[in-house]
Amino acid sequence: MKLQSCALLLLLSGSLHSAELVLKNGNILKVDAEFGQASALAVDEGKIVAIGDESDIISHITEHTEVIDLKGRTVIPGLIDNHMHLVRAAQNWRQQIRLEGVLDYQQALQRIADTAAKAKPGQWLIASGGFVERQFEGRPKAGFLRVDLDKAAPDNPVYLQHLFDWGYANSHALQRIGIDATSPPQMPGLLLDGSGFPEGPVTKRAQFLIEQKIAEQRGQEQLAHSRQALKDLARVGLTTVVDAGGFDTHDRLYEPFEHLDSRGEMPIRLFYMKQVIPWGKEDLSPDLARLEGVAFNRGSAFFRPVAVGEQLMLAVQDSAGRPARSSEKVKAEFLVNARELAKRGLPLHLHAVHDASINQHLDAFEEINKEYPLAALRWTLAHVDGIKPETIERAKALGILFAIHSRPVLIGYRFQARFGAVAQQMTPMKTLSEKGVLWGLGSDSPVVSIYNPFRTLWWAVNGQMVDGTQVSEQNVDRRQALIAHTINNAKLAFMEDQLGSLEVGKRADLLVLNQDYLSVDRRKIASIKPLATMVDGRWVYRSSEFGP
Repeated sequence: MKLQSCALLLLLSGSLHSAELVLKNGNILKVDAEFGQASALAVDEGKIVAIGDESDIISHITEHTEVIDLKGRTVIPGLIDNHMHLVRAAQNWRQQIRLEGVLDYQQALQRIADTAAKAKPGQWLIASGGFVERQFEGRPKAGFLRVDLDKAAPDNPVYLQHLFDWGYANSHALQRIGIDATSPPQMPGLLLDGSGFPEGPVTKRAQFLIEQKIAEQRGQEQLAHSRQALKDLARVGLTTVVDAGGFDTHDRLYEPFEHLDSRGEMPIRLFYMKQVIPWGKEDLSPDLARLEGVAFNRGSAFFRPVAVGEQLMLAVQDSAGRPARSSEKVKAEFLVNARELAKRGLPLHLHAVHDASINQHLDAFEEINKEYPLAALRWTLAHVDGIKPETIERAKALGILFAIHSRPVLIGYRFQARFGAVAQQMTPMKTLSEKGVLWGLGSDSPVVSIYNPFRTLWWAVNGQMVDGTQVSEQNVDRRQALIAHTINNAKLAFMEDQLGSLEVGKRADLLVLNQDYLSVDRRKIASIKPLATMVDGRWVYRSSEFGP
């Protein structure tokens, strides 16, 4: 019997539990404990009220229910990024040139030209990372050339930030810092061509001055920038992101999101880490007084603090090649601050990359755990690219969780250059899975990675850089990757009772995809796109193919 006919009979009998929306005839991946599948689900007041086959849904249909035929399309839970720097990036989001995933130099220039065509003359156009120069086939040896950038954007200053190191500038950008590109310049930080003129790459003093000029424009139209950032994340399939704060992320940068949340205008969920580093002050020592009155994991379902982080103390900051060589004094201070978080029952999400640094932190954690059990607090180590198997076991014994990030999709070649064959075992998703440790998947975008979650899933499954270079043997199967990008991330944020899987009683955060995630060639996972994105039972993005 057809759904509509059954619905009519039940309507006449008066035995209905109504739903506002029903999706039927789909391939729904629930990502529950059994990784079960369904063909239909019902949504009412933002929650999933039924999921299964058509017989499980029929009793929820009334004459007022909207019924959408998915025509066999795949549905997955909304994707959650456990660590990105959205709040900082949103300052100039609408001026951004998106080079993520572009693999040809001429196509990159065309992308710049297309962005310039939509911009006002004189407006800064910026790429704040998200690419590496080696991804562009046919690129000049020096990377982006000034003359090419001038042709692509003749009326706008252009600055392309390459990760956290150098950048590329056109003539208009150089003019803003007093450099006449037609005369031999006198300033450190400019790569010169054979005639002594700026070639395009900038660093040192020139880079600093350009970044200062760009910073002068920040703060303008912040609400519009923030709104657009959230919409763009919804378009690529992110329904929840966790902002990691970080260097120079001042408190005022959160105000546009607070405003949007207060008006009920957040298209996706933005959770954030509360920073104890007082950016903007001369003394950057941790200030735990900043935590007073902060209600972690409570309040708005769209904008809330979920952990302390990403830094606890700058003196223990490390990288894959540079451990935190902390003095005994610093170690003692770290122990005091971390113990106070545990005493207050607060979650911690801590930047930790080098194995030596991680073991240093675990020394403190083991001491704290004697008095305040850490497992219930879900303390999380972020990045952990260099962690060794025995260190994973040590962390597991304390109930420590892990936030893994797709940075190698851009910087994997640097791990290879620095560590050789060892790099193939770095960012150890496979080992974490084998040891039964809970880990979530995120990006650490937009500067050092790509925020599109399907690129992150592609990397996790294939172990490759964006240009196809194989950089890891620690890749996982696509089911484990999806679990890590959904329900595991919900657990990191203490939200697994509401988010991360498609189950009765949970919020209706989901994606309708243009390809089947489980059967598409694994090399093409990055090409998957949402046809529609739903958050809390509302469509926040719908492509023309899916309907208005």
